[in-house]
Amino acid sequence: MSFNKNLFSSLALAVLVSIQGCAIGPTVVWKAVPENPKAENATFSAEITPICSSDGCDGFMLSVVNKTQSTIELDWNKTLYIAEGQSSGGFMFEGIVYRDRNNPKAPDVIFPGGNLKKAIWPNNLVYFNAYEPRWHNLSMGAGERGVYITVSVGGRAVSERISTNLHTEQVAPH
Repeated sequence: MSFNKNLFSSLALAVLVSIQGCAIGPTVVWKAVPENPKAENATFSAEITPICSSDGCDGFMLSVVNKTQSTIELDWNKTLYIAEGQSSGGFMFEGIVYRDRNNPKAPDVIFPGGNLKKAIWPNNLVYFNAYEPRWHNLSMGAGERGVYITVSVGGRAVSERISTNLHTEQVAPH
């Protein structure tokens, strides 16, 4: 009987060691350089922070600060996703129905000295999975990614380009 206990204990130990050994390898993480790129002019300052998981980066947290004494409007119909130095469609965000993401959008109003913070995802990186069924956001992939942001102040459009370089890094286990 003790032989079976010893055999069982040895096998259990071998399984635990092999499972732990599998978990020791390097982990892949997504990084952005610069991590929080910014753009600024006399009208507004804006910053983007990539929204990333182990599967990649699929959107940005956008922050816009109104630096004027007037109300400004963020024009979503002229704010574009940048991929490898080219505009590549617009953005969707909370409150936008996925199937209507390419339709014109109302502007967001930012009051004097106010701050708008919003998670945004590129329209052209969305797909519908009929098996689940639900919508998904694809990863933006590695390379230059960003936002061409346009605000309107007093009927005048003011635009800025903000971009970062997304890439993966292998991180050694702790």
